[in-house]
Amino acid sequence: MDDESAVTTFIPENRIARKNPFSGSASMKPSTVPYFMSAGKSIRTDLKIIFRPNIFVGVLFQIFEILAYVCGLKQDAAATLNRNLNFEMGSISMQGVSVAFAAAPGQSMIDMKGESMKPGRWIRVVLSFVLLASAAGVASAESTVTTTRDDKGVWFIEGDESASLYDVYEAMGYAVATDRLWQAENFRRAARGRLAELFGADYLNDDILVRVTGYTADELTAGYDALDSEAKDMVDGYVAGFNRRIDEVAQNPAQLPFEFHALTQQLGLEEIFVPEYWTAEDVMAWQAAMLRNFDPEATKQGQLDNAALLQYLTTVYGEIQGMVMFNDLRWTNDPAATTYIPDPTGSSTGGEPAMQEMSVHDADRAALAGLRSLGDLSGVARNVAGMWAEREQNLKKLNAFPEMGSYAWTISGDKTASGNPILYSGPQMGFSTPAICAEGSIDAGGIKVSGMVIAGLPGIVIGRTPHHAWSMQVGHARTLDYYFEPAPGQAPEGYYTSRTETFQVAGQEPVTIPVYRTPNGPVVNPMPFDPDTYVPDAENPIVSWKYAHWGMELQTISAFLEMTRAKSMDAFGAALEDVGVSQHFCYADRKGNIAYWMSGVDPIRQDFNADGKRVDWRLPQGTLVDPVQWSADNRKPLSTDRNTDQGFYAGWNNKSSVEYPNSANNMSYFFGPFHRAHVLEAYLSGNDDLTFEEVRDLALNIATTDSFGSGGNPWAFVEDDFRNAVMADPTEDRLAALDIMDDFDGHFVDGGPENWAGGMDRSDGWMLADAWIREVLRLTFVDELAGSVQYDAEEEELKNPTVLFNVLLQGLAGEGASVIKNYNWFQNNVDPEAPQAAEEIILAALDNVLADQVPLDERPWGVGKRDVIEFNHPFFSEPPLALNPLHTMPFSSRSTFAHVVEMAEDGQARIESMFALGQSGTILADVSGIPVFDENFSSMTEVYDDFSHRDFPVMKAAAVDDEDDDDKKSSSTCFIGSLLR
Repeated sequence: MDDESAVTTFIPENRIARKNPFSGSASMKPSTVPYFMSAGKSIRTDLKIIFRPNIFVGVLFQIFEILAYVCGLKQDAAATLNRNLNFEMGSISMQGVSVAFAAAPGQSMIDMKGESMKPGRWIRVVLSFVLLASAAGVASAESTVTTTRDDKGVWFIEGDESASLYDVYEAMGYAVATDRLWQAENFRRAARGRLAELFGADYLNDDILVRVTGYTADELTAGYDALDSEAKDMVDGYVAGFNRRIDEVAQNPAQLPFEFHALTQQLGLEEIFVPEYWTAEDVMAWQAAMLRNFDPEATKQGQLDNAALLQYLTTVYGEIQGMVMFNDLRWTNDPAATTYIPDPTGSSTGGEPAMQEMSVHDADRAALAGLRSLGDLSGVARNVAGMWAEREQNLKKLNAFPEMGSYAWTISGDKTASGNPILYSGPQMGFSTPAICAEGSIDAGGIKVSGMVIAGLPGIVIGRTPHHAWSMQVGHARTLDYYFEPAPGQAPEGYYTSRTETFQVAGQEPVTIPVYRTPNGPVVNPMPFDPDTYVPDAENPIVSWKYAHWGMELQTISAFLEMTRAKSMDAFGAALEDVGVSQHFCYADRKGNIAYWMSGVDPIRQDFNADGKRVDWRLPQGTLVDPVQWSADNRKPLSTDRNTDQGFYAGWNNKSSVEYPNSANNMSYFFGPFHRAHVLEAYLSGNDDLTFEEVRDLALNIATTDSFGSGGNPWAFVEDDFRNAVMADPTEDRLAALDIMDDFDGHFVDGGPENWAGGMDRSDGWMLADAWIREVLRLTFVDELAGSVQYDAEEEELKNPTVLFNVLLQGLAGEGASVIKNYNWFQNNVDPEAPQAAEEIILAALDNVLADQVPLDERPWGVGKRDVIEFNHPFFSEPPLALNPLHTMPFSSRSTFAHVVEMAEDGQARIESMFALGQSGTILADVSGIPVFDENFSSMTEVYDDFSHRDFPVMKAAAVDDEDDDDKKSSSTCFIGSLLR
């Protein structure tokens, strides 16, 4: 394509373009993109230069930054021009092909082809070109950074120690954009609330939710401005690298990913759609959105569910009985739960029973009675849950939603065959196409690190340096509270603050709504909310969302840089103080240390309100008593431990420590005697002299266990009770069932270890245990909970089966339980003819499943019933491009990425890693419009699908690299540079 065809036409956000791409165009649904070949011209975005009204201040800043470059700071002058000079004008092409400006509101569009412009604006344009020319001259210095790729397409950025962070991360941004341009476009639009622009009205509610709970453009800019100079260099360089790739595909549409061509046709554009330039604000927004995706509370509504559950129970059973039942179902802390940090008491039950729940005597009886008289709170719980669920479903359609989960273990040299510590990290982020992650390596600019990367985020997220390696798994710090807010007429003046947000929607007119916040946070119900039109409604209360990481998310880039640079456990732990998400971190270093932390701001919450009444933080504030405020500045210390005597830290999203309470908003992080992490603890506590291969292959072992759609072996926790019940009243069929369970090895795959990776049959033992346990849960709880939020009436099944399984275990343990149950869940209040005791329920459940689900005369039950993981692309679901699934593999509760790292005294001794599909997500279109997949689109499947992993190059520590090194940064000798820093 020649330069003459490069024209600026498509700049959709708040700018005037020659053609409105949304006017009259059909809504694009990703699953219905047809076969096509677009021969349109490229849309040229080139270098966008934006001006602030005070041009002289902007010029002064630009001159300082150019001088800073001369002094060695190597700022990209074009990028800083874009950042510091902000006025409502359009784009400039350095090639001089076409320079178009979108005028300020009320003014006509002009270009550089001779049409009229006011004299004042000519002055600004001339000054801009002078600055741009100066910048171009300064930026001509050659970068000392080079990028190479291995046979799988993984990039390796290398350069001198003196290379600037800007150059290092510019290379990273370019490499990532080359691999994942379309994926990154989805990520940033999801983070900015701009999906409906491309995909139509189906995504409007998602965009609204994102902008209501997210940051304004000004707040994103302020977040960037608050970064230190090094973090800004990282962001600026990364953005510049992305934009360099966007320039390339704009000039050569043959390199533009297939998906952008599809959008061109679906939106009815005359010119090929090329993504806008990335900005620092895009990185800030995606960073915050990504962190929230991995926070177990940020997008959940457990407190609202709890309020609805308590209301239901007290309405049906009365205040006293209802509160007792609620406490049984929503206990605060079970000290017998599996933990990362060993119980210091060494007790097998984890210490004394936890009786910390609020009793009916602590609660206000009048308040509980008032709760009963309120409108049905299950409606607001469903509303908020529905918003988050719709967002999740929409993002999954675009392969832009990361799942939550992960397992990891770090093992000291005392338990390994080599005497070196070994760490395994396996983040479970789902199976999108392409995978949510890729891999890379940096050895330049004083940074030595390799590991997992996510498109759109500068830096290594899970990594290994010559000094240390780390993992990340979703934690359970209490980061969110919902507040019931006063009606507008009862609120203090100025309590509700607002702004307006306008949403472009493909196929229809723009939508503008008000967005309101209270001192507690954004209003999330009703959605959208307007105090001028809101009619007070007990069944539709005003609810706000108060998040502990608000603002902190925008600073996490700096934290990950410091995690990479850390030269001691203290330094690594200090960096985690600034991580704006709750995560478990396992750690191993070259000095032989292992350690554990849980990051995240967990505010200290008061037990009593201003009136001296007990506050129940399992519920939204304002449910029973007047609300209590907290400050994120007053936070719990991070849960942490190092060099444990047991020789390992291991977990699978389980409890941090024995004293740490449960999550209130996410039932997946609600801990009792059973948790899937028990399979890790059992293996690691029972084995010593572990080889590298044994540490690695533990992942396959645990991934082929399965409980309620997750890992673990629940049969081990009920086997004695179930066997005893059968032996107390045996029949031929019941004894035959026990014979089947004698052969069960705890794995759902039939045939033993040699079939774990590829076998397609489920074992009879697993089929029977799963059906039996689920039927016991149904017979135990459905009579009490069928009308509550704990029951899905549409699916006719109980929600949160793992939570109910733990209630079952606590009930079976009786007076010996770590959390004593005060209600007899085994009695049936609905049907007096039904089983009324635990043993009766166990036997009735076994008889039911043998009759209906797993008849003995139809064995084997599990032939061909192992599920498969499918990798689908939303553009290839229907003819004539019905290519899905693009790839399949046998189901396991496995991770998306994994690395296993052995640390030796001189640095990394050995690394193996794997991740789903391949490094590249690029699909191009040939001359006839047929999709052409990059050679590295699925090149990792040969090592990933069967858990075989692959070798990754190691890095050795420099001679001066010592654990006591405080890693002081060198100061600039340039006066102007020191001023700018």
